Amino acid sequence: MSAHSARLIEFAPGEIVCRQGARADRAFVLRAGALRSTVLPERELPADDKRMAAAPATAQHAQAGVLLGCEGVLAGHYVDTLVADQPATLVEMPLDTPGVMSAIAEDVAFGLGLARSLARRLVAANRKLNGAQRLAGRFTRELQGLCTDYYNLVQNLGDESAGNDALIQALNIAKRSETHALGEAGGAEAVRQTRRIMAKAVESSDLVGTRVHLKEGDLLCRRGDAGDTVYVLVSGRLSVRIGAEQFGVIRPGEIVGEIGALLGDEEPRRVADVVADESCVVGAIPVSRFPALVQKQPKLLVNLCKLLTLRVKSFEQLAVESKGALDAVAEKYAPVRAPFTADAGVLRRSLEALIAEQSLSLQADVALLAALEERWQQKVTELQARVEGGRKT
Repeated sequence: MSAHSARLIEFAPGEIVCRQGARADRAFVLRAGALRSTVLPERELPADDKRMAAAPATAQHAQAGVLLGCEGVLAGHYVDTLVADQPATLVEMPLDTPGVMSAIAEDVAFGLGLARSLARRLVAANRKLNGAQRLAGRFTRELQGLCTDYYNLVQNLGDESAGNDALIQALNIAKRSETHALGEAGGAEAVRQTRRIMAKAVESSDLVGTRVHLKEGDLLCRRGDAGDTVYVLVSGRLSVRIGAEQFGVIRPGEIVGEIGALLGDEEPRRVADVVADESCVVGAIPVSRFPALVQKQPKLLVNLCKLLTLRVKSFEQLAVESKGALDAVAEKYAPVRAPFTADAGVLRRSLEALIAEQSLSLQADVALLAALEERWQQKVTELQARVEGGRKT
């Protein structure tokens, strides 16, 4: 990052440096003094400065030279509020997302440092979650994952549309939908790009590691195993399990084991089993070779930082929800007018019409949309039952 247009700014105790939810267009380097990060539940924004400054602190910053705000630039808006705890001097640098991406691509050490900082924040936020907040996190992952599946289906159909005007029109409507926007906001495009990068790396033998083929039911890694390998799913689907309970799904382009790779001895062991739900191809990179891979494929590190930022934001949001974590998830993903069901239904009917009118081979996509609608309804029904149960206790 260039120091061009940087300026030195002084902040008095209690003064706000940047505000959670505001457009992130600059980063900060702490020269002297101390700051704290605070986070409010997203549904309570916008809020006045007094409320933001008094919100729960998620981190303290007193080390001269620490870079702050980069993760907000990657997300498009600040994910926390920075407040001066004592007189503080900062270097303010105008910055945008391409600027952060260029800095990561040009300096792998900078990108790895940013990713390591985000991994520590993620672990810290996760440790603060109580039982209800962890349950809300599971619903968030599953419902956000279904939005990601919808986004990927729309984008994949666009890649294969071959100039069919009617199909392109149907997809343009889908791309303007709330569900597509939720998928995009949840990092679906970064995951798609990662999948393409890893697929090419595997095919070209450029992968600094090995290719692993799994059959349905095979274990990729076991809870308690050493975290000495980073995995990137190229094709198929994996489940994250502890015992018989499923805690999440890993989709093509998503990474497993990156926290252990970034934090080393701080997080040395796997915390869950990862099992193949179907036939899978996985890129396996020894932790010692991970820097070499991102040196060859810097976009992979850029995407990792983006995805870690989104996970940090989600975990820190859950951590500041005292009693309303499940209600917040329901408010975001399952309002009275369920956008997912409506959006998936509109696209499914459009594809069915194209099958009937033009004999297009879209049956598999229609079946996938129907399955996603069914899965969404099941999860929303379960979520609503949990919310109602919580209100009665």
